[in-house]
Amino acid sequence: MSQGISANPGASSARLTQLLTAAGAPARKDVLPCFGERLSRLFGLGDTMKLDAALAYRIRQPATPQPATPQRAALERLVQELASIQRLLVRRIRGYGTDIDIEGQLTAEPYSQALLTTQRKIAATTRQFRDKVRSTLKDQGQDLARLAEVDAVFDHTMAGYTVQCFSRVSTVLEQRFQALESASTQAADPGSEPDDWLRRYCEDTQNLLLAELDVRLEPVLGLLEAFHNEISQTHE
Repeated sequence: MSQGISANPGASSARLTQLLTAAGAPARKDVLPCFGERLSRLFGLGDTMKLDAALAYRIRQPATPQPATPQRAALERLVQELASIQRLLVRRIRGYGTDIDIEGQLTAEPYSQALLTTQRKIAATTRQFRDKVRSTLKDQGQDLARLAEVDAVFDHTMAGYTVQCFSRVSTVLEQRFQALESASTQAADPGSEPDDWLRRYCEDTQNLLLAELDVRLEPVLGLLEAFHNEISQTHE
């Protein structure tokens, strides 16, 4: 199973951006600075010092290398847990909108609240699993322990920026709800079902939530791929 681990940096975020644009988010027309410059804007002096310390992180090496079997077993457990988390969250996302009871006039409020609740669940679950993966890597040798330290610094430093970025999803979907409802009212097509536009909105929301899940799991996949590569190189 671990042989199938493969992180594809940028693919998930590109997919999320495409879906946001399709849902009505304005496309950026300005030219963004290079990745290094954008990243430097997020790191203050304190963050840079923490990153330097993480890059210099050292552990006391064991007298003998760890056997491959326990390492592979640890990796397999993490991969299996990742698959379980994905199934659980995908099932929850696919059920978005089905458990909302509408009493009286249809409004965006219950759908917005359900969206935020689902986003919080995705964020909390993926964050906890990322912490667990880092904790495991710290017991797997110098290189992986250092990687875990570096990832922790990036995770902490970019936390605020991450929240800001993903809040854009809920904002775009609120506007999407209003746009679809307005278009449906204006069209007044006697041949369409009243809930056609609402079904479309729920599908759009589910697709965006699935894309958000993929983006949040990208760092975890990178850590697991590094773990797999370390085992392969050390015990080949």
